[in-house]
Amino acid sequence: MLRICSNFSQIKPLNFLHNFQHLLNYATTSISTSIDASTTQSFTNYLVNSLGFSNQQALSISNRANNFKLSPNSQVVVDFFEKQGFDDTQIRKIVSSYPRILCSKVDKTLIPKFKLFQDLGFSGSDLVRVVSLNPKILVHKLTPVIADLRIILGSDENLVQFFLKSNRYTTSTSLKNLVSNVALLENDYGVCIELIRHNILQKQVFFMRNTNFFKKVVIRVAEELRIRPDSGMFLNGIFLLCCYSDESIESKRQLFRKFGWSDYHVCELIRRSPISFFPSEGNIGKKLAFFMNELGLDAEFLASHSALFTYSLEKRVLPRYRVLQVLEENGLLEYKFYTAVIKSEGRFLEMFVEPFKDVVPGIHELYQSSKDCSVFGSLST
Repeated sequence: MLRICSNFSQIKPLNFLHNFQHLLNYATTSISTSIDASTTQSFTNYLVNSLGFSNQQALSISNRANNFKLSPNSQVVVDFFEKQGFDDTQIRKIVSSYPRILCSKVDKTLIPKFKLFQDLGFSGSDLVRVVSLNPKILVHKLTPVIADLRIILGSDENLVQFFLKSNRYTTSTSLKNLVSNVALLENDYGVCIELIRHNILQKQVFFMRNTNFFKKVVIRVAEELRIRPDSGMFLNGIFLLCCYSDESIESKRQLFRKFGWSDYHVCELIRRSPISFFPSEGNIGKKLAFFMNELGLDAEFLASHSALFTYSLEKRVLPRYRVLQVLEENGLLEYKFYTAVIKSEGRFLEMFVEPFKDVVPGIHELYQSSKDCSVFGSLST
């Protein structure tokens, strides 16, 4: 009996401690939840009352801004943006995209970053545009990579254009990737820096890919696609493999095979013009049907004249074909189809439309109206 009481006296305190800890955890969680709810509500109210968000928008932003603590600094940040020329809509866009911008310290973060961009030649409107598109750019450590970007892009003017085309994927990490990937192309493969620079200004996102991924793609372009690094198509080969999966590319290869193409001719087309594989399968199929079934062109010719696949069928190829048809029917001119298609718009009008306006009344109108693809229903069947 004494032994039983002794055991009981040992167990009871343990149970008490366990239960007390449970109650303490519950109380702490309840208090924390209450504080979090209060903080969220306070932030939500601020978004609605001070920045003009709807209740639904404010709640959505609050849910994304985990553990955000509203402070007087938030209004200081908003006041700073207003002084820099941001209107209410642009400020709401910034806060909606990156709520934590309201935590930034104006003196230590925002002012130095604005000065950095201003020193590079950004106008006030340029800065408003860049920050509105990618507010996180204000909190990334950009100074170390700016010098490298200046060298790559060649001028501060190009640097401004680069950032004007930036988006939420432009971060300090992605910019470091760009610098490394450019070094790979220029130093290891001898790709012309002017060509790299031109493409960065047009398609910067491709150069900001993970460096290991980018290196593997570059190797595949050189070894599998057999595109020479000194070819203007080398970078287009990189874009192709970055944009489309192996399954997507193989599916398009299969489409060419259905039209009788050999693997050699398909590879040759890609080597000469990787962008031929950019359009959808439906688009490619229409071009193949027209070139091969309507015009009787074979795979060997098309593979060696790959530019045909880079033009719009409805807006360029078919309208010009129609003009050549009319001229030939009237015994006025016989001209190679390919040569006519690759002419610039001005040169085509000068050679094939303007000289025949009196002989073939309405030929100019015919050409313009022919850009309506519905005219060619009979040609594509």
